[in-house]
Amino acid sequence: MMRVMGLLLPRICLLASCIFAVWQGADVAPPARAQSIDYRNPAAAPPSWTQFAKLVQYRFESWIGADEQVANRFRTYVIERAGKPDGPPSVLVVRAWLNPDGTVERVAFPALKDASAEADLRTILTRGNIGEPPPPEMLQPLNLQFSLNLKK
Repeated sequence: MMRVMGLLLPRICLLASCIFAVWQGADVAPPARAQSIDYRNPAAAPPSWTQFAKLVQYRFESWIGADEQVANRFRTYVIERAGKPDGPPSVLVVRAWLNPDGTVERVAFPALKDASAEADLRTILTRGNIGEPPPPEMLQPLNLQFSLNLKK
């Protein structure tokens, strides 16, 4: 299995780049249960929110690193096209909304230059359960920044 360095695996720059926010005039409407608060600095977020964000980080990293067809294909895309004009960005911000049961409702991220890789990443990040529900009143989406630096 390939070791993924930096990508949505094994590290997400969590404390510096995990922002608890809700849409403010964004291109897509927020889920119905989204809060009306615009932004919360990660340093001021309740500890339970930070812990949950770390759990989401861990799950996303595990799913990207899984030894299965879709994850392998996505990692291959990143490795083969890194640094090329048609390749992935070096940094990717993923916004994630979670359901009360811990399933990932949806994710949003800037379009990749490869529709198949974009579909693979969306499939990987939305097909699982985080393992516990988000804390009560936690603002969504979680904004997680990933470095897309993979090495064989």
